[in-house]
Amino acid sequence: MSAAAARIVGVETEYGLAARTPDGGRGVRISGGEAAARLFAPVEHEYASSNVFLPNGGRLYLDVGSHPEYATAECAGTEQLLVQERAGDELLARLAQRVETEGEASGAPIRFRLLKNNVDAHGNSYGCHENYCIARSLDLPGLAAALTPFLVTRQVLCGSGRWSPDGFAISQRAEVLHDELSSMTTRTRPLINTRDEPLADPSRFRRLHVISGDSNLSEPSAALKVGSLLAVLDAVEAAASGAGPALPALELDDVAGALRAVARDPRAVLRLASGRTIGALDVQREYLAVAGASPLVARWSRVLDLLDAGSEAELDGEVEWVTKWALLRRYADTRGLSWDDRRLAQVDLAFHELTRDADGTPRGLFRLLERRGAAIRLTDPDVVAQAMDVPPSDTRAALRGRLIRAARARGVRYSVDWTQLTVHDLPDAAGAAAEIAVRLPDPLAVADVAVDALLAALAASGPAISGSAT
Repeated sequence: MSAAAARIVGVETEYGLAARTPDGGRGVRISGGEAAARLFAPVEHEYASSNVFLPNGGRLYLDVGSHPEYATAECAGTEQLLVQERAGDELLARLAQRVETEGEASGAPIRFRLLKNNVDAHGNSYGCHENYCIARSLDLPGLAAALTPFLVTRQVLCGSGRWSPDGFAISQRAEVLHDELSSMTTRTRPLINTRDEPLADPSRFRRLHVISGDSNLSEPSAALKVGSLLAVLDAVEAAASGAGPALPALELDDVAGALRAVARDPRAVLRLASGRTIGALDVQREYLAVAGASPLVARWSRVLDLLDAGSEAELDGEVEWVTKWALLRRYADTRGLSWDDRRLAQVDLAFHELTRDADGTPRGLFRLLERRGAAIRLTDPDVVAQAMDVPPSDTRAALRGRLIRAARARGVRYSVDWTQLTVHDLPDAAGAAAEIAVRLPDPLAVADVAVDALLAALAASGPAISGSAT
């Protein structure tokens, strides 16, 4: 995959979920498992499963710990990914709103709190996993070594911020990360997960599975998170082919210590393995220098300049951690609260809420800021609404979406994952049940003769009725 080629990218978001049932006062909190079961009841009813691929190419499911999770369809760039990720947020928010409305009408009321964050009140962390399709020829340990200083300091661009009585951290994930590379995702969490699951032709592709970033509500922060890494990956591949400059050699002396130092101070000075010291912002500038030119790179440079000048206030409403920090400061100052006042923990949590009232009013503080124009939105609401039903047209997701829609319309059983769709019990010419599978090994393929043949067979299989997935 060359630097000039489109690169497939996707994001998996694990959401926090809590729920209460009315019983006087603030109600009675129910277990996470029960809350998840109530939330996913319409999905179970429609698909006979709580783990489904949707006609828009994305995947909606319940993860370990009763976390709702949404994985975007394959996207061919940052702009498309922002739309697809926002569509996932909207799908979950509408699902919660629907279940609340139906519960009220049926006499089984419930109130959800759906949160796009990375840590609960007990300190348990859940993730935002970024997936980048890279060439199989790239050496993963070498790539990880090249990316580690970048990922350690990237939080200055896109951390979502976290209040604690002892201070403010710019990243929610930094405290729970330990290694550069590991197959683990829950105990010794790394920056990059090594599980070799390409979700594509394994002879050509590898999946770079980055699990160190925060979930973002701020779309400019989300764009910087993914777009900056895409630019660095292009630079890595250009350097490997001799078509670009070498990446900076900035091996850190203590990766975990550096993560925490930057989380406490975006202008932290870090020690390298060579003994030299360098500021976190200067690490970012080293990578920025090999990233080429684009509107995203211009935003990246501007954020670094303002942070370097101590002008964070100018990034309020743009960089997520700055927006949260400013909101907490305003709340504390107007009420005369000390920083260790536990009411600020509630503000921190409410910042991330996605749930809405029946009239559509956001309950979450960030979404309220965005609605009032106090936080920048980059996506078009109409385009996002379309993406809830329609997959990207320039990736494999378009083929998957067509197949799912056709199988459901014909009421046949089907099984689907990222690289294959199998239709079960499809009547053949003699009326006998047949099973037909098509493989989709190329994430950039938008046309396939086997897919066309299966679509034709589905169209000829009989009248349209409701379908089901297995």
